Amino acid sequence: MKLAAALLLTLGLAACGGSYMNTEDAEPPVAVPEAEEADWRLYGQLPEFDTKVDFNSIETVQADGYSEALVYVWLLREFKADQKSDFADEYDYRKEYTRFVLNCAQAEMAGIAVERQDKDGEQTSRRDVPGFQWQFEPAGSDTYKADFLRQVCALAKQKAAAEAKE
Repeated sequence: MKLAAALLLTLGLAACGGSYMNTEDAEPPVAVPEAEEADWRLYGQLPEFDTKVDFNSIETVQADGYSEALVYVWLLREFKADQKSDFADEYDYRKEYTRFVLNCAQAEMAGIAVERQDKDGEQTSRRDVPGFQWQFEPAGSDTYKADFLRQVCALAKQKAAAEAKE
């Protein structure tokens, strides 16, 4: 019975081109903002690291499958000392870039990409989450995450209003 199910699954995938995802036409992951193009604004400071948000990376997109527009943004954590990774295949890093997608109407967000770089700016790792695997989490209230969501969503509205005037 298991053999028959496996055979049917294999035949079904073969009929669809051999894969359940069309990776040939997929867009490449969004790159970390280039230093000369980014507008990094200080968001917070702790003794171990500074947190910055790239104002230029804030974009509002009406994505398929969502009734409300989504907001994308890059966040940077610059550590003052090398950080050890939890993953065996990664080297130490100093900068951690995280791309978030925010559902402002639902007050929830998901991390969709993380790139880590060493003190010389060389990439030590990159991990991206495909859209069908995004896990939105509620921002809550009176939390760091809720404050971040409120501020970025407000900036997204300001940018959209400014673009509408142009």
